[in-house]
Amino acid sequence: MAYRVVKQLVPAPTASVYGNGSSFEDPNWAQRNTVWVSKLSGSSDIKWEFSGSNAVSASTAKMNELTGSDDTDRLYKVIEI
Repeated sequence: MAYRVVKQLVPAPTASVYGNGSSFEDPNWAQRNTVWVSKLSGSSDIKWEFSGSNAVSASTAKMNELTGSDDTDRLYKVIEI
């Protein structure tokens, strides 16, 4: 089996600004779902994929390394592909 480390796509702020400078807040019912990506189009991100006998431990170790080095508080997780 193969595994991939994916990261949380950080959503846009809940407050937005109109062209005239006024702002608005999302209504309470508008929930932003978590989206997971391995690489953004046009970015220099590396796609972390692991296979073989130690794939689970290697992917988990990479997830922990990325989590510890990310200062944006972004979440990471391992998925089976």
